[in-house]
Amino acid sequence: MQLDYGRTLMGDSLGFHIIFALLGVGIPLLVSLSELLGIVRHDILYTTMAKRWSYVMSVLFVTGAISGMIISTQLSTLWPTFMALAGKVIGLPFFLEGFAFFIEAIFLGIYLFTWKRFKNPYIHWLCSLPIVLGSVASAFFITTANAFMNSPAGFTYKHGIASNIDPIKAMFNQATPTETTHSIVSYYLTTCLFFAGMYALFLFKSKINDKKELKRKMYYKKTITFLVCVSFIFVLLIGLTGDSSAKYLAQSEPLKLAAAEGLYTTQTNAPLQVLGITTNHGVLHALTIPGLLSFLSFGSTQARVLGLNYFNPTLWPPLWIHYMFDFMVGSGIFITIIPLLFLLLARFKKAFAFSKIMLLLLFLSGVVSFCAVEFGWILTEVGRQPFAIRGIMTTKQAFTTSTSVATFGYLFPTLYIFLFAVTIWILKRHYKKNKLDL
Repeated sequence: MQLDYGRTLMGDSLGFHIIFALLGVGIPLLVSLSELLGIVRHDILYTTMAKRWSYVMSVLFVTGAISGMIISTQLSTLWPTFMALAGKVIGLPFFLEGFAFFIEAIFLGIYLFTWKRFKNPYIHWLCSLPIVLGSVASAFFITTANAFMNSPAGFTYKHGIASNIDPIKAMFNQATPTETTHSIVSYYLTTCLFFAGMYALFLFKSKINDKKELKRKMYYKKTITFLVCVSFIFVLLIGLTGDSSAKYLAQSEPLKLAAAEGLYTTQTNAPLQVLGITTNHGVLHALTIPGLLSFLSFGSTQARVLGLNYFNPTLWPPLWIHYMFDFMVGSGIFITIIPLLFLLLARFKKAFAFSKIMLLLLFLSGVVSFCAVEFGWILTEVGRQPFAIRGIMTTKQAFTTSTSVATFGYLFPTLYIFLFAVTIWILKRHYKKNKLDL
């Protein structure tokens, strides 16, 4: 029971933290791009985007740091055995992440307080680059630690003792290339779609009253177009990284793949099963596409894909992760179609691109993109069960022996809810006092 409380508590915290974290990675890139476009094109609208988004960036930097501190506290208190091993083997990326955070913090302060302080605007823009690099470096280093949990490397583990430790090999394990690229690209994509969705909502609610309102609508339209164009680049990249992730799972984590796909029997010409109801004996009423799983996994419809029957049933992850896979893929398809549809309409039928229906679809794509990230992380983490470090340490072994988890378990979710509410309140208060003036 204590373990269930601990897992739920950690899951809740990670679910909240990833919202702040992914925006903290994505917003710096948007700020930097929009400021650069404003300078190159001498366009005040792009500069306005950069200035307004820089405030959001600063607020989320603080809240992301606070939520990250809560996560680190939970790791130490709830998972002491895991941290004892991880500190020895995979401590390097945590150390490097601190440096990346330090650089990001320094240049964030410089960037925020030096608007119009330089005669050459490119100098101010250059100050944004360390923020972009620092944020993506932080995400990279932290994700390598998670990749290590999925594909441990760089040490020998016997009788509960780690030896022959190579921190570089531990950090650059088999899962690192696919997991880091897929995660970071998804953060950029989600940030673009979330911002596009919010501006679509603003435009949806706006009314034509005066010249100022017309200028505001023009600003909203330009912002949406810019964000959707950038997001479509990441849509293409997410398809490539997703394909690499599937091939990695087939080769290195076949049990997770079998559970995610609902493949119970090892077979060639393995089908891709979509939707359906998961049971202990198979996925019922699923839409089946013969040979597609084999092709996506190994590039051939005749390739052999390992099913659940190949593995010890006691090591199976919860089979409901098949739903997480379906939701993730379904969300991914939705957020691929909507940007493409908008761009086609903007090119050939511009009036329809900003119709009420299209604006609602853009808003929904922003919400769905967050869901896709959450589903993906649930799939990754729960799909590794019953291990905290795959094949090395079970979740039960990693957990604390304390019996007070349930007693104090309400503290952390309460802190996150408070932090979430305060963040929204601060941003709303700021933008009400600093209305868009073009």
